[in-house]
Amino acid sequence: MVWLPLVLLAIPSVIIGFMEIQPLLYGEYFKGAIHIAPVHEAMAEMAAEFHGPVAMAMHSFSQMPFWLALGGVVLAAFLYLFATDLPGKIQKVVQPIHTLLDNKYYFDKFNDMVFAAGARLIGRGLWKGGDQILIDGIAVNGSARMVGWVSQVTRLLQSGHIYQYAFAMIIGVFILLTFYNRG
Repeated sequence: MVWLPLVLLAIPSVIIGFMEIQPLLYGEYFKGAIHIAPVHEAMAEMAAEFHGPVAMAMHSFSQMPFWLALGGVVLAAFLYLFATDLPGKIQKVVQPIHTLLDNKYYFDKFNDMVFAAGARLIGRGLWKGGDQILIDGIAVNGSARMVGWVSQVTRLLQSGHIYQYAFAMIIGVFILLTFYNRG
């Protein structure tokens, strides 16, 4: 059902393009927004060859791209509607080319092996080294272990007896004065 909106959009596009091609190319449609130098040879030659949209459409029927496209459609219709066994035989004859084109010149495999594998390798390294070791191991869990160790050591110093705290302060002041007097 996607084709219906596309057809409904294509019909007015063709009509508007048919009506507006002359003013778009050579008229005052853009009114000075686009300036083409008067000595522009390509536009001058195109203007000499342009005889309106109908002549332009009729001229397209005499050109090679039209006949190549039409030939492709006719050949595909013949091969897949009438001679249905022939495409399989042709495929067997040109199997290496078919394999190459079917695998899109192996660009997807190359991309997967080189770029995607490299990106996965970098991502895995950042996950293992950066996230698990650095962030989780050192920053988060390491700081938690450090706080646990400091709290275990300080817990040994906490006895609840005031004379032990006074003794610790006296020893601390003695150590500070000893090192202060040396400097």
